[in-house]
Amino acid sequence: MNGMSENKMVLAESSASYIATPDPYKDAPSMHLDLPNLSRYADSLGKKVMDLSTEEIEKFRI
Repeated sequence: MNGMSENKMVLAESSASYIATPDPYKDAPSMHLDLPNLSRYADSLGKKVMDLSTEEIEKFRI
């Protein structure tokens, strides 16, 4: 995986559509993750989102 951990790949795949130039006439693409609650969960554990395991991140898939 080119040195990238599996959970970083999950996050990267979810954010790929945000890297492209946005079309101001369309709604923002879905991240497919409940980011506010994912962030709160990571904070409650004293971790950064990037330090969460793939299984933990998958719990917040929409």
